[in-house]
Amino acid sequence: MIHREALTKIPGGKTVKVELKIREGIIERAIISGDFFAYPSSIIEDIESELEGKRAEFEAIKKVLEKFREKGKLVGIPFNDLERLFEQVITK
Repeated sequence: MIHREALTKIPGGKTVKVELKIREGIIERAIISGDFFAYPSSIIEDIESELEGKRAEFEAIKKVLEKFREKGKLVGIPFNDLERLFEQVITK
């Protein structure tokens, strides 16, 4: 199993970390953490769950993030920054 992670500090002071556990090119576990808020509060867990079982490729991850972009709001981190963080994790 491969473990990849990326951490960034967003302008304005918020910190966000993305972790992926990957086996044979498939995301087994996704973790998004940091000092930001999400509304509804379940959206982060929903994104993490939706990513599990997907190919560990940026386009697949981006499709999942796009699905949730209109369903909720992240306070302290724009969705675009979250996308870039996932891209960093995948391209490491």
